[in-house]
Amino acid sequence: MSPASPDRFAACGRDGLHLEAGFENSNPSDADFVGNEADGTYVIRQFLEAGAPAGYSFHLNVAFVNEGTAARRIAVRIQWAEKEFDDAHDYMYIGYDSGARWQMLSTPCRDGVTEMALVVPPGRHLLCCSPKFDCADYAALLRRFEKHPALERMNVAQTPGGRTISCLRCGTRGMRKVVLLTRAHAYETAGAYCIDGWLRDMVRAPDRYAGVLSRLELYVFPMINPDGVAAGHCCLAPSGVNFGNELITRAEDDTGALGFRDFVLGLKPDFLVDMHNYTGKHQHDAFRCSSQELLDAFAVVAPDSSYQQKVWSPLNKVYPQNYLIGSCAERFGARGVLTEFPWYTRLPRDMREHGRSFLSVLLSLFAA
Repeated sequence: MSPASPDRFAACGRDGLHLEAGFENSNPSDADFVGNEADGTYVIRQFLEAGAPAGYSFHLNVAFVNEGTAARRIAVRIQWAEKEFDDAHDYMYIGYDSGARWQMLSTPCRDGVTEMALVVPPGRHLLCCSPKFDCADYAALLRRFEKHPALERMNVAQTPGGRTISCLRCGTRGMRKVVLLTRAHAYETAGAYCIDGWLRDMVRAPDRYAGVLSRLELYVFPMINPDGVAAGHCCLAPSGVNFGNELITRAEDDTGALGFRDFVLGLKPDFLVDMHNYTGKHQHDAFRCSSQELLDAFAVVAPDSSYQQKVWSPLNKVYPQNYLIGSCAERFGARGVLTEFPWYTRLPRDMREHGRSFLSVLLSLFAA
């Protein structure tokens, strides 16, 4: 494997076609993880952050830049950090024009290696495990919705990397409080697209949500681990803190985690919704709830995803107190919901629509 081109940051290339890494949210983020073989094959070795638990080798985000005027067909080899999850790497996404348009690709994986032929049109195009939603997308979402009169932006914490953890507050003060959060694990972008879809619908059709917003006070967090996202991590923040299950036990090791945790605990929420997603074929939409009453009510009105061959997988689950969702249940009697939405067969527009449908149903139950 030849070394990365010295005149392009963390990149390698041949004849005007370059493989880029090293940008914010990329994985890998180091020039030593990309290169060319003698036959011209572009080789990518996935980066897995130190200390990440097994089963989190699902983030990859690189760019191919074609400086020519015609599409190029190239060979690509991806060497994954773990070999146990070949079926989860059997598909990927290409984001044309730096992610403006997404398409799902079939990318058969064997023994931890994906061999694929990629057609690269002129311009810059992303190759990702799941469609990226990075810190720039997060900032754009906040700018778009903070201008709406029904929404108030609140900056609640500063991360060790100097990034701000913000929420959008809406609804009626003094009513039952709902905390809606996602991106505890950096690679899990579906939740951010779900929130974006619901927010778009809420500002487009406010009358549809007037009843819900009159009976709830919502705090919506589109990204709680921006340092992990920026670093191109899969699971952990650069501090080593797992925002999924260590916000109670290790928040002091990360200023963002500490500020976010203390803000949420200070709210004493009535409901906490923690949105995750996972990677792999034929997965179900999972609804994990600490309240059997809420679980039963949701089962009656759950939004239908059958056109995408998704089936709801409900489960009554009580989370331990080291989880924020478990601590809020123990301290305040909060009813907790943890969702897991798979990407398989879905594009960003599908996740936006799924989020709109799901959150409309769930919030109506909270408001009942």
